[in-house]
Amino acid sequence: YFAKNSYAREIVIPKDTIVLGKVHKFSHINICSKGEISVLTSNGVVRIQAPYTVVSPEGSQKIAYTHEETVWTTFHTTELTDVNDIERFFVVENYTEYLEYCKQLEAPCPS
Repeated sequence: YFAKNSYAREIVIPKDTIVLGKVHKFSHINICSKGEISVLTSNGVVRIQAPYTVVSPEGSQKIAYTHEETVWTTFHTTELTDVNDIERFFVVENYTEYLEYCKQLEAPCPS
């Protein structure tokens, strides 16, 4: 979904599915609008039931298990309109790439 300076990426995840997301370079808003899902966080596993909204910090990567069909939406602020360009800008494949990204910025990575 696109709106002025905004992009929302929505996924419908079937019941009994394990999902591994990519590492996000920036903090972002997530909304679980349907379903029930367990997400591994830095504080342990959190079981979420819709409706649920959370801000994920920069450098975050999610691994989750769906207890029932779940609708999950991630929001980013951007003027980009090509989905491939958006993905290249906002995420990296793994944490090693994220550390390399931080090194290029000459900024410490968040813990």
